[in-house]
Amino acid sequence: MTSKPYLHNLTALRGIAAILVAVLHFHFFLGPIMPYKNAPVIDKLYLMVDLFFILSGFIMCYVYEGSFKIGVKKQNYKNFLIARLARIYPLHVLTLLAEVFIFLFILSIGKFDFLPLPKQNMFNLNAIPTNLTFLHTVGFHDFASWNSPSWSLGAEWWAYILFPFLFIFFRKLKNTNWIVGLIMAIGGWLCIEFILAGMEPFMHFPPNPEKRTLNVIWHYGTIRGIVGFVAGMVVWQMYNKSKFKEVLANGWVLLIFTLLSILSMQFSWYDTVTVVCFSVIILSIAYGSFRINKFFSFKPLRLLGDWSFSIYLWHMILINLVRLYFFCQLTEPAKKFLLRPWQGEPAYVILLLLLVFLLLTSLVGWLSFKYIETPTRQWIKKKYSK
Repeated sequence: MTSKPYLHNLTALRGIAAILVAVLHFHFFLGPIMPYKNAPVIDKLYLMVDLFFILSGFIMCYVYEGSFKIGVKKQNYKNFLIARLARIYPLHVLTLLAEVFIFLFILSIGKFDFLPLPKQNMFNLNAIPTNLTFLHTVGFHDFASWNSPSWSLGAEWWAYILFPFLFIFFRKLKNTNWIVGLIMAIGGWLCIEFILAGMEPFMHFPPNPEKRTLNVIWHYGTIRGIVGFVAGMVVWQMYNKSKFKEVLANGWVLLIFTLLSILSMQFSWYDTVTVVCFSVIILSIAYGSFRINKFFSFKPLRLLGDWSFSIYLWHMILINLVRLYFFCQLTEPAKKFLLRPWQGEPAYVILLLLLVFLLLTSLVGWLSFKYIETPTRQWIKKKYSK
């Protein structure tokens, strides 16, 4: 596989997205960054996961173009899957074990029955096999389980399985590949938002046919991931066409579509509009320009990008440890979901706590990246790849 220049701009973007997911979960589970009525843009940060999917589709095409240019050979396919599994599986298993230890601690202090039903479901033992086999987003459960952000790894894994065959399919279409891919991606997003979202149940609550969102997880999360992955492949196809670079490789386009995506989230436009904006943003950043490259060369952003996977998988563990501290102080069963233990704190206190949380999460992300994620990935690839 021919080595290509590293796309540092997209690494930095990945770091920003990981931090924003952590901000979303802090807002939802620990303390409100702003009042509900003023917070649609925060509540919509679940779309950062869709940005991850688009980025993944783009990067896979960029990195593995040479491996699957003329077809899907058995050894290349095997090496590809080993490399992808080495990237995501060790940390996935470790963070799952961390949640198991939290569960065992709650059992040991005799307070599991104090947990409200949603939290008991999260520690569902039947969900361990599906988590380990990346099957926790295909309809076996009606709830988030264990390390809840890991659902996206399941979606991404099945996108990896399909990727080489999708790549060959688009190559055979030649000049029309990006148009066909664009239709598939936008059509897929619209199908999720207007059909599948209204069919997904949550625990004992029936599906809501009026629901309009891309935030489907436990039943249709894999479809969501594959659609985003296809969108990323389209972005890569457009990246290779000079006519798009002439228009999109400048900071003004990036600024306009960034503002459009923020407005789309704040005013609760359809999620499909937002993720289309994300696709243009990724394309513009990948092309780069003097100003774009200067901004995304900021070293802390690039470091966050390197640590982004660890940040993404560990931040919810840290949130659950904070919630566990408050839970241990209960003297009777919880009647609510134990959301937001810092609810009611002054705004400046919440923002200070958020800053501390993000710094701690980044520190854990760095340690995990350096001492767990990177060594295990290198060991697995060295041992099993040829």
